Amino acid sequence: MKAALRVSLLYLLLGVLWIYFSDYALSIFNHDSERIRMAQSYKGWFYVAISSILIFLLLKRELDSQYRTLKEKKKADFLYQSILQEIQDSVIVFNTSTWKVEMISHQTAKFFEHSRESIIREPNRLVERLHPEDHERMLNIWTNRLTENIAGILYRLKFPDGRIKWGLENRLYFFDYEENEGRAIAVTTDITDYIEKQKLLEISLKENETLLTEVHHRIKNNLAVIVSFLQLQTYSAPKESAIILEQSIARIKAIALVHEKLYSSKNLSRLNANDYIESLVENIKLMYMRMDIRIVQIVDSKDLNLTLAIPLGLMLTEMLTNSLRHAFIDKHNAEIVIKLSIADDEKMDFQYSDNGIGFPKGFDIQSAESIGLSVIFSLCSQMVGRIIEIKSEENQGILYHFEFQPKSKKQVL
Repeated sequence: MKAALRVSLLYLLLGVLWIYFSDYALSIFNHDSERIRMAQSYKGWFYVAISSILIFLLLKRELDSQYRTLKEKKKADFLYQSILQEIQDSVIVFNTSTWKVEMISHQTAKFFEHSRESIIREPNRLVERLHPEDHERMLNIWTNRLTENIAGILYRLKFPDGRIKWGLENRLYFFDYEENEGRAIAVTTDITDYIEKQKLLEISLKENETLLTEVHHRIKNNLAVIVSFLQLQTYSAPKESAIILEQSIARIKAIALVHEKLYSSKNLSRLNANDYIESLVENIKLMYMRMDIRIVQIVDSKDLNLTLAIPLGLMLTEMLTNSLRHAFIDKHNAEIVIKLSIADDEKMDFQYSDNGIGFPKGFDIQSAESIGLSVIFSLCSQMVGRIIEIKSEENQGILYHFEFQPKSKKQVL
């Protein structure tokens, strides 16, 4: 329409200018009517020839432009159709002005199990496939929210034979202001295989969790049996041997407590530090019947993994048994303080102190041959820890201060 108007206006302009100026020129140079008549004929033929050539050139230019446009449109349509044919997602182009499906991909027919022609002719066939539990929600989205961009719409299809398919839809909306039309494009990925594999994985994971829970439970029970045997031996063993056996029992109980906490919690690889230390302290106090000692615990309520919980529990067991057995002989206002802070990167600061009698004067902690101290230093090394401070003065108690780095950030000390 625009091209035809341009050609018509140009033809009109040329005609007006030619007639006016040519007639004016004839009136000046010719006064013979017969010559004027002949000149008018030649002038008309010349104008027709020139204008025909100009119109031909103009029409050819416009037609070539339209041909290129049409060729590009066909190329774009072919590319569009090829994409719709090869794409593995369901694509539906819906005209919100005419309320008709303009185009769908081949995968759409496979996903909904209807022919493309029937879907274009009767879009309600898509609604019929919706799962009853998703029907109202998706019907509202497909009818009342077509002009929104929405990502991650999860829904199900249910087929007459009972099969279920899962779809994940992403919605795009475009408005063509020239044509005054809007189009909603729904791109849906068939995630049925993914959902089924995820369910199988969840079942397998649950079975593994059950198995791991049973493993922790059995380890705890086996350690309890060992503790029972050792306790029986303490009754008939000499006093010095009984003391050694009691220390071994305390260490085994510290390990058993870790497994008990793990199988009774939801997380089978980590346990709460505050809960674990509180239970460990109570168990050791009951074992030595030292309810007269006040134990203050300032412990972060954060999770510990298994590789940290067991050595930390054993270190604390050694410190507590030493304090309960040796530090408070005829000591009033006995007190033990346990502090543990855990950073987000699992870096830990651990302090243990008591106000007991302390080590004897001249006692060298670093070179001492005490089994308990050797265990503490060995466990500190195992936890990639470093000694901040260890001090003790006669009748002034003892202080242990350690820092433990996460194993991923191991440092050379």
